Amino acid sequence: MSKSATSFFTFSRETLFIFGAVLFLAASGFVAEPTTAQVRVIRGVSVGIPGPGREVTMPIQIDSLGNESSTRFSLNFSPGVLTNPRVALGAGTPEGSNLATNTNNVAQGQLGILVDSTNTYLAGTRTILTITFTVPTNVNLGSYVVAFGSTPTPQSVSNLTGTLLPTTYEQGNVIIGATAAGVDVFGRIVTPDGRGIRNAAVVVTDTNGSRRLTTTSSFGYYRFADVRSGQPYTISVQSRRYRFTPRVVQIVDTLTDFDFVGEQ
Repeated sequence: MSKSATSFFTFSRETLFIFGAVLFLAASGFVAEPTTAQVRVIRGVSVGIPGPGREVTMPIQIDSLGNESSTRFSLNFSPGVLTNPRVALGAGTPEGSNLATNTNNVAQGQLGILVDSTNTYLAGTRTILTITFTVPTNVNLGSYVVAFGSTPTPQSVSNLTGTLLPTTYEQGNVIIGATAAGVDVFGRIVTPDGRGIRNAAVVVTDTNGSRRLTTTSSFGYYRFADVRSGQPYTISVQSRRYRFTPRVVQIVDTLTDFDFVGEQ
């Protein structure tokens, strides 16, 4: 055997140690945890109106992982402030979705909701439904919580086989007396393992189609200054390597930590 062939099979002590450690971990059934955990979130999107005597519509969204088919929960609200709730399916529900509501406790500020389908949600931020309230003329200005509960309809998210899926729920707010003054929007654009993406293009678009663009810093941060509040915006991200799902948000005050995580 030649010298070059012999050197091919020569290993340092360090290499042999690492190789042995890998074999030990594999034999013991060790499985490395992913660097970042995917989180399924259902949230109420905060909304605002200039004053009482109007209607206000709150979207309910899901950060879908792509395997959900059924969502059920209850919404808790102030019945003297947010009255006459009307629920409609959102544009992000799977094809063939059915909506059912339990209105037995509406007078106590509790509304049960079930959205069921034989298909699954597409991964990303999707609108499950919208709920429209009437705000009487005699209510006080302020911020009123719309929270998630389990009465009269228990919280659960399940897949096509009925397996329950872990889900985090985030409340929203209805702000009565929201102004149209300019506010700031901050956030960060990151890779799936949490590293900031530099020079990504972030675009905010209002309902009239007017667009503003900025690029991220070397650590992935972005900022929009003097954004007019009291209306919905679509925020989207463009990057050479990663895909991002646009998100719709009702901006009623300065918005911080509005982050995006890239998809491969």
